[in-house]
Amino acid sequence: MTVTPNPKWAHLEAQGEVVIRQKLALQQLGGLDMFLAREWLEYRANQRLDSSSREQIRIARSAKIAAWIAAIAAIIAAISAIIALAPWTLNWGAILGRLS
Repeated sequence: MTVTPNPKWAHLEAQGEVVIRQKLALQQLGGLDMFLAREWLEYRANQRLDSSSREQIRIARSAKIAAWIAAIAAIIAAISAIIALAPWTLNWGAILGRLS
């Protein structure tokens, strides 16, 4: 059971969203109960949106970290390739120097 900021929502929490939505649809709630039920359902919907937003932020941060790791790996690979090719390019310089 989740904790809600309004203590009057406890009986709504106990019944659950599905039951409350059914009661509203069948007009079994009236007056203050109807107002509280709608307010509570709106609160629950906002909770889900907040949770979804937090999850999207977490996923975006993970993607950002993965992109940085990939960029660093690419830089390391480029440096390694340059180091591996350095002796070969130096030999071509010597060969070309002998030809001229």
